[in-house]
Amino acid sequence: MIRKMLVLALCLILAGMSLAPVLGGLDYKSAYSAAASGGMTPEEVEFLSGIDADEAWTHLEHLAGLGEKVAGTSEEFVAQTYVYDYLTDLELDKVEMETFATSSWDHHGTSLTVTSPEEEDIPVTTYGGSYSVWGMHDYQPYFFGNENDGKILTGPVVDVGTATATELDAAGDLDDAIVLVLRNDWIIPWPTITVEEIALHEASAILFYGYFGPYPDSEAIKQDAVGGSIPAFSISRDSAERIKDLMDSGTVTVRIEGSADIYSVEHAESVNVVGYLYGTTHPDQYIVFSAHADTWWAGASDDCSGVAGVLELARHFAESRDDGSFVNERTIVFCTFGSEECGGPSDWYDWIVGSYEFVLAHPEILDGLVVDFNLDMIGSARTHGPYWLENTWEINDFLIDACADSTHLATFSYPLFSHTDAWSFAAVGGGSAVYGSFVEGGWSTYHTQLDDLSRSSPESIKDMLDLFALMAIRLDGVLVMPFDFTTIITWVKNFLHSEALLVPGEAELFERADVALTALREEVMATNAYGKDLETAYEQADTDEERDAILADASILNQALIEARQTINRWSVGIGGATGTEEVFLRSEQHVHDLVGVVGAISALMAESTDRAMGALEGVYTMEWAPLCSPETYSLVMASMYSDDPEQMYWAGEFDQQQAYVDVYWVYLGLQDESLSSCEALIVLEDMRDDLLIPWLQEDLITLDWAWTEASNRLAEIQI
Repeated sequence: MIRKMLVLALCLILAGMSLAPVLGGLDYKSAYSAAASGGMTPEEVEFLSGIDADEAWTHLEHLAGLGEKVAGTSEEFVAQTYVYDYLTDLELDKVEMETFATSSWDHHGTSLTVTSPEEEDIPVTTYGGSYSVWGMHDYQPYFFGNENDGKILTGPVVDVGTATATELDAAGDLDDAIVLVLRNDWIIPWPTITVEEIALHEASAILFYGYFGPYPDSEAIKQDAVGGSIPAFSISRDSAERIKDLMDSGTVTVRIEGSADIYSVEHAESVNVVGYLYGTTHPDQYIVFSAHADTWWAGASDDCSGVAGVLELARHFAESRDDGSFVNERTIVFCTFGSEECGGPSDWYDWIVGSYEFVLAHPEILDGLVVDFNLDMIGSARTHGPYWLENTWEINDFLIDACADSTHLATFSYPLFSHTDAWSFAAVGGGSAVYGSFVEGGWSTYHTQLDDLSRSSPESIKDMLDLFALMAIRLDGVLVMPFDFTTIITWVKNFLHSEALLVPGEAELFERADVALTALREEVMATNAYGKDLETAYEQADTDEERDAILADASILNQALIEARQTINRWSVGIGGATGTEEVFLRSEQHVHDLVGVVGAISALMAESTDRAMGALEGVYTMEWAPLCSPETYSLVMASMYSDDPEQMYWAGEFDQQQAYVDVYWVYLGLQDESLSSCEALIVLEDMRDDLLIPWLQEDLITLDWAWTEASNRLAEIQI
């Protein structure tokens, strides 16, 4: 799904430390400490040399050759059957196919022809999940065409820029027009807003081009899961410029033909494939490799490359165990998920469906999760710049060291964002996760027909597989989990202290949360020291009895770390921002942010400054996009973007991570057109402050206090 380019911190990796794995059945534990030497061990180098990029490339060629593999379609099932058959032929202990409900979409071809001023064919596709000219919606027929019994749509093209309400109003009568729209997500955060605004202006269909403005290659035709109440199609930027050139000679008319069938979540089914390599010593602790099998277009890099990587890792780990060169102490799981790109029950939470369903179905894996390594877009040919890695905080140092040892420079971003399957493991499952990709080589072709073999590279795949396999064998053999919660505590403390300054009226709750956070930090530091003591003791132990006793203590410590991590990762984060899921921050941040805007507006109204009040309201999150559309569209989108019903929120509602929104747009408009007096607006805003935002914030802070206290107490138990 949409992966916004965010502000990155480029970490130049100069030196690192290594964890020696259990290789060749050696009974050896290494200490994850500053005393460990940098670089890979000979055993690690030997193990990585067995990863075959050509074998992975063979899988990639086959999977990409299957074409588009939309969630819940036969094409997706064929891809997953290929994965299942391959894993079944390996020396794995168990392989399963697990089905789950999904929404789905199946298009049957689309054509676009300019009919005047001259006839010319334009490459086009139907946007994923959108209506086409005609088809079936949950087995009920629909028709948007105006010719051939509703199966052909013709009309004039009108260029409406980015399709803000102002631009659409200026375009005049759009009845029966087919509008040309620059999709620029920096301006309007998600195109469903645009679709509904255009539908309100009674246009008959949309031709989208671009993505974040002119970011993709000019010939790229974008795909995504874009809903709405009228047909939406996608053309390239080059094609859009060609249509604009033709407009210089007069009216351009087009003919669109095509059909698409849409199925709600109760009418379609997707599948996950899961293979297991059981551990010898800690079978109830899990290292997971994951990727998603569904694609827009052929999806060579996104994410046939990730699936190919999982298959090659499964082969190498299974054969290495079989020939005795590797003994895995912990269970290694190989997963390929369905319905990552789309398939959810709502407009705003319709991706990462397969991984979310997997997490719900396997609490035993999450209760013993070491880490999920999520491979997504690892095949993009490296053109310049570093690899892109997102990760949960507690394994940041471990990841940096592995990158240093394997000589892979990487751009790190934490916390994880909600745009990949790793989010299901980290935020919903409460586990550790690393998402690996290569943005510089793949972003311009992302979700377009250009994501093919010509833009992919076995060298990129090998680099990423080496890095992920290195981390996996180190974690498999480690005595104490290399989890360090000090990074997330620092991240949290920065938020918490700035928020407390902004909302002094809740000083007591902020203080309680800060006390809990300080206590957690103290327990974390003590736990870290205890873990290092165990590692040192194990290295110095002389007898099997001493080592067994230390192993038992380490097992207790590791379980406490896992349980503390679940509480911290699930309950500390919030998501939201301008539109649902687009930003990740401390759970209380959205309500603090919006409260500041509302309180500022109240203060301005009390000072009889309407202009300053309106300016303050513009700081509320939804006001980043609300003024760009009509009140009707705004209300429709708000209703679909947030609900008090956790089931509608889907994976954003499991732990109330998507924070509620406050609706101030109508107050803003009332002040603007003077239909609402300053006194009336003041009363409304005070009610929003007292009845919504402050109680929401109080609940957030109480939750944070509870979560950090729970985690602190769990870590303290191992010291008793």
